[in-house]
Amino acid sequence: MTRIAKPLIKSATAAAFVAASMSLSTGIAHADVMNWDAVAQCESGGNWTANTGNGAYGGLQFKQATWNEYGGVGNPATASKQEQIAVANRVLAGQGPAAWPKCAGAGGLPPVPVVLPKPVRQLQQTVTEIISLFTPHQ
Repeated sequence: MTRIAKPLIKSATAAAFVAASMSLSTGIAHADVMNWDAVAQCESGGNWTANTGNGAYGGLQFKQATWNEYGGVGNPATASKQEQIAVANRVLAGQGPAAWPKCAGAGGLPPVPVVLPKPVRQLQQTVTEIISLFTPHQ
């Protein structure tokens, strides 16, 4: 190997480990941070198959466009509770608790959005995209 190739390979390997560890810690953190049953109780009365005609669906009241953007398949109202929570964790990572402005507090997070600096938001979006590549979509 050349003198340049070795450092490049080491850097790429290190970056991959950092990205992997960030994606794992992000998933674990969000699993413990939000009480999705409490959010669903607030949003839809705990009805994970809610379709009230208001343009939002499922227990966590997803707009169809948001559901699709964050990897949901089909209609949120027909998705399993587990799938809704998986998509909700991705939405939480991308939009923060402001995605549920009236009910995030019920889930244990304040509804006030945290404004991150642009480079951090870009990194967060990249990590979210990487996570979505490895998250099974039904």
